[in-house]
Amino acid sequence: MTNRNWRAASTTTFLTTVMTAALALALWTSEAPQGTRVVGLGSAAPWGSADPSTPITLAAPGPPVQGQAGPVVGGLSATSVGVLVVDGGRHQCSAAVVASRSRRVLATAAHCVWLAGSWRVDGAFFIPGYAAGEEPLGRWTVDTAYVPPAWQQIDSPINDVAADTDFAFVTLLPRGGILPEQVLGAQGIRFTTPDQLPVAALGYPATGVYDGQSLRGCDGPAAVETFTRPDRDGGQVLAMTCDMTEGASGGPWLAGPDAAAGRGQVVGVVSGGDATQLVSPRFGAAAREVYEAADSAAQLPDQPPAPDPALARTAPRGGTS
Repeated sequence: MTNRNWRAASTTTFLTTVMTAALALALWTSEAPQGTRVVGLGSAAPWGSADPSTPITLAAPGPPVQGQAGPVVGGLSATSVGVLVVDGGRHQCSAAVVASRSRRVLATAAHCVWLAGSWRVDGAFFIPGYAAGEEPLGRWTVDTAYVPPAWQQIDSPINDVAADTDFAFVTLLPRGGILPEQVLGAQGIRFTTPDQLPVAALGYPATGVYDGQSLRGCDGPAAVETFTRPDRDGGQVLAMTCDMTEGASGGPWLAGPDAAAGRGQVVGVVSGGDATQLVSPRFGAAAREVYEAADSAAQLPDQPPAPDPALARTAPRGGTS
C-alpha cells in the first residue's frame, strides 16, 4: 500500500497550537463512494441518533478478530477509552486517557479539532466507558486541545486527510477536585515505533454494521507505509487491516503484550482508512512536542499559564460539566 493517496503534510518543524475550550469533529464525507477510500473516520450519524435501547450482545472479553472490529469488554479500556462528543453535542469521535504528569490528558485525532480551515470548538465532553447508552463514569468536560500547526497549515478537507499530522492531545477539567486519571486510569504512551509491530486499534465505529454504542477493536500487525501527493512532501503512517468505520476517529492504537485486552502504550490514533484498512499517524518527535505542551500547561495546583500567542490559538471555554 505504498504511495497511498492520502494528503501529505509538510515535514517542517511542528509547533504547538492550543485551543482552550471544546473539541469538534471533522464530519464524514457522505458523498464518498462506498467501498473506496474512507477518510476522516468521524461519525456520519449524529451523536445519540442510534437507539441505546436496542439490545446489544457483548461478547466475553478476548482478543479482537484480525480485520474485524470485535467487542472489547472490561479491563483498562473500559475506563480509559471512550466517546468524545463534539460539534455542539452533535457528533462523536473516540479518545483515550494517556499517562501524564498532569493526569488529565487525552489522545485523539486532529480532525476532531480542526477541519477545512476552522476550529470546531463547540461544547465537547468525554464519556469514558460508554456502552449502550450507559455512562458509568459520567461526563468530563474538555478544557484545552493542542494540535500540530502543520495540520492547520494544510487546511485539510475531511475527504483528504493528512494522516501523519492527524493527532491531538486534549486536557480535561477535574471534577470536584478529582483528576481524570485518578478515576479512569490511563494507557501508556510511546513516541518511537519499529517499522512493523503488533497493535490493537480501538474505537467507537458508528456507521455501516456498527452503531457507536460499544467499544470495538481490531488486533493484528501494523506496518509503516509512505503516502505521497504531487504537491506535497511525503509522510509516514502506520497501516493495519481493520473494518472500523466513522466514529472511530481518535481511538488509540495500542502496543504491548496486553494490547489485545485493551491495555498498552498508545503509538498512534485512528485517522482514516478504506473499506478494509485503517491508518494512523506514527507518533514521534512532533507528537511528543504537542503532548508535552498539553501536559505542561495542564499541571495543577497552579493555574495553567496563558498560551504564548505566537504558538497558540485560544477560543472561549465550552463543554458540559
